[in-house]
Amino acid sequence: MAFRRLKQTKPFDESDSLKIWYINFSKKEEGVIFKPTSAFPPLKVRRDFLENIRQQLKSNYKLVIIDAQGLVSCAELSLPDKMSLIILGKKRYADSASFAKGFLHELGHSLGLRDEGMDSDSSCPPGPPNCAATKEQALNWWGDLVGKDERVNYIAGCCGNKDYIRPTIASYMNNPDKAGDFGPVNERYLRKILTRDSDYFSTIFPNKK
Repeated sequence: MAFRRLKQTKPFDESDSLKIWYINFSKKEEGVIFKPTSAFPPLKVRRDFLENIRQQLKSNYKLVIIDAQGLVSCAELSLPDKMSLIILGKKRYADSASFAKGFLHELGHSLGLRDEGMDSDSSCPPGPPNCAATKEQALNWWGDLVGKDERVNYIAGCCGNKDYIRPTIASYMNNPDKAGDFGPVNERYLRKILTRDSDYFSTIFPNKK
């Protein structure tokens, strides 16, 4: 459901560059490759395993770990051309639709999108394209869309700070359960990186039972 939803979501539905690979692990393999930690991210992955994937793909990628028994979902705030982890705890979500939207939210982080909510961790830094520390930054980043797109404005609060500014009231990066898309500013950013280099989007989806 989550991966079908990705291909139906703007601007990913416009791109042919997305590659998805699935890996199934035995319990024994899981115990060797993944180790729980008390730090972030909550799973440590063997470096040789990650490097072997990179060598096989000849590119960087996003490693998505589906934890069927987990309650924690998180992703490293990263750039499109960097390898990073996305962890999805299935027990956190009420149904498959909520899980799919949660995946899109975490994927956004792995591609450089900030949290647009007020309940975000205080360590989330403001930054482009969707959480400005000042009105001047917001004007530079999405001011050209204000007045042209009725959804885009200068909305108070993002990255857990009421003084920061986000571009829309609702998007997958704010409250994914109540949103229907990434929003115009985030979609423009994602569209640019999707067309820039298809190697950014070789994606691995191992199923962690």
